[in-house]
Amino acid sequence: MNHEELSEQLHKNQMANKSYRNLPQKIMMEKWEAAGRDLHTYWNSIEWDSEWLKHDTPEEKLRKDVKRDFERHPLKNWIRKPKELIKF
Repeated sequence: MNHEELSEQLHKNQMANKSYRNLPQKIMMEKWEAAGRDLHTYWNSIEWDSEWLKHDTPEEKLRKDVKRDFERHPLKNWIRKPKELIKF
């Protein structure tokens, strides 16, 4: 390969990398255009944390806390397991 071919290949690679780097922005702009450039419609199209992030119920949180405390206990091998950790 000569210098010009290498230079052209380098340029193609750089442009491919640049387009990949801008992918999140491209996706955002496509959603913005699909929403008709309306801010509230665009915001409503976004999947927010509250929709996909699962939060523990109070019972699950209690079980995790009890398990964490039990696992940290220095005598855990010789004491009874708490009732929250015993499976039925």
